[in-house]
Amino acid sequence: MPWLNLLLVLILLGIGIWYLAGKVSLADIASALRLADPVPILIGIGMMLLTVLLKAWRWQFMFVGPEQKPNYSASFWALMLGQYVNLIVPFFRLGEVARIYALNRQTNISMARSIGTLVVEKVLDIVVLMLLIAVIMPVVILPQSIGLPEPTLWLLPLFALAALYVLAFRTETITALLRNIAGRLPDSGWLQRPFNWAISGLEGLAALRSGRTSLVLVLLSVLIALLSIALPFVLFFAFDLQLTLVQAALIHVVVTIATTPPSTPGKIGIFNGAVALMLYSFGVADDALIISYSIVFHLVVILPQIVLGSIAVAKTDWHWHRALEQQSVS
Repeated sequence: MPWLNLLLVLILLGIGIWYLAGKVSLADIASALRLADPVPILIGIGMMLLTVLLKAWRWQFMFVGPEQKPNYSASFWALMLGQYVNLIVPFFRLGEVARIYALNRQTNISMARSIGTLVVEKVLDIVVLMLLIAVIMPVVILPQSIGLPEPTLWLLPLFALAALYVLAFRTETITALLRNIAGRLPDSGWLQRPFNWAISGLEGLAALRSGRTSLVLVLLSVLIALLSIALPFVLFFAFDLQLTLVQAALIHVVVTIATTPPSTPGKIGIFNGAVALMLYSFGVADDALIISYSIVFHLVVILPQIVLGSIAVAKTDWHWHRALEQQSVS
């Protein structure tokens, strides 16, 4: 449905230009963009590229055991394809399907095995994000007198990680239980499908059975999060914004939460609005500066994904109709 994506983008751009015209002139925005220091912007692009390289390495590291392990190139291009597809067609969340489809095409690794690694990856990202929120919420968002107790904020993500680790060591028992329950259900796809998804996900927890592997995965997840925090902070210098690393962390958290649900193609409007809202809350009063920063930040994040994703389309022999058929079958 490319026409729907194009129509939605044009409508959003039209609304955005109309709104901006009433608040600040386009000439002021263009002037702020021209005055931006290109060095921090180039550093930000480099940090974004390093982030996706680390994400691909982390995903490759999750495939453990005697079975085939994907090479780094296959993991990287499959990951970039998934990010690209989610940017272009966000409504159907086909990015994960594209990712495991591309890896299967390049390496013959089963899709069920890949699904399990995605479970580990998503849980690790959520745990790190929750830990980050636990650190910055008492300091920035809520006063000490009314916020959630700090120990509770720390215990929630640690409990989630501990539960995941326990599941990794009890996979066979839980899988057998789920298969037994599924076998007693009527032979209906929609009834057994959740059990099949759960079994596939549990099989991917094998990476957590090794203490060394678990430590590497956690450290890589933390490093990815730190780079994601440092990116908006580095871009502050491009516009001479006198903001702190804690405020950059808060921007990262809010943007991550705002852009996680399926939204608009390229996250247009959602991403920029979340960034602008946070800059307003930090006391930045220059509308042209706020809009310019949100545009540059957005481009630094999505342009590498679009460029590398476009290359991944050719390298992985991606076809939309095959992915839709595969999603229907699965």
